[in-house]
Amino acid sequence: MYPVKPAFSLFLAATMSSTKAFPEWAQVLVLAYREHTHFVPGPHCGPADAASAYAIQQEVWRALAGEVRPSAWKIGAPDKASTPLAAPVLPFRLAVGPAHFPSGTFFFPGIEAEIAFRFGRDLPTHSRPYSREEILEAVASAHVAMELVDTRLADAEAAGPLWRLADNLLNGALVIGDAIPHWRALDFSGLTARVLADGKVLAESLGRPPLDDPFHCLPWWIDHIGGTRAGDIVTTGAWNGMHRLPPATLASVEFIGVGAARARIG
Repeated sequence: MYPVKPAFSLFLAATMSSTKAFPEWAQVLVLAYREHTHFVPGPHCGPADAASAYAIQQEVWRALAGEVRPSAWKIGAPDKASTPLAAPVLPFRLAVGPAHFPSGTFFFPGIEAEIAFRFGRDLPTHSRPYSREEILEAVASAHVAMELVDTRLADAEAAGPLWRLADNLLNGALVIGDAIPHWRALDFSGLTARVLADGKVLAESLGRPPLDDPFHCLPWWIDHIGGTRAGDIVTTGAWNGMHRLPPATLASVEFIGVGAARARIG
């Protein structure tokens, strides 16, 4: 649980109820971004299903990024039998490493080691899902990526999965690191992922790609966003979990032998 500014709590009590439509809930998230504060959703309040959670994402995007199309996304799924989930990364939360985020950007960030893919050509909407081969042919490069996890929710676990989806799947920022050489021929299951804070290893694991396949969610995601465009970036999930960072940290993730991504916070 995080502290909530009293004025913002009163705002929620006065404005949010189960009868409010998603634009009002989106406004609360927008205010949380702009005021750098958390909020506590009221009981029986919030998106009723995934469609309304995605609608809230879109409203927040329009308020904070305008009409520009998202060019970076995070995707994932709890298991291969589940429908994947996706969220756009706001432009001011996307960086190329080594990156720097000033103090006050995040509340209590976590760090995840990930691999992202950058598309080199368009894949327009299609009458059938794209095959793995078609998708790989459209990908220009693979990169070490570091997601900084953060939330506008005072208690993300208590808020529930639909509020977490509406809150951009708790994305705080995405740092794109080194391009991975010869990635098409790479055995991803043989990679060692390491997470560090100020040089101290927080986690290290061998061969644990998300869902055992970093490409698993890509066909669904391409359909979900209405087709990709050249330059689009998608990050594909944590390799060894999320790890909390201390204040004023040099955060980094490494895939041993292929590259790293780094960011200073504070």
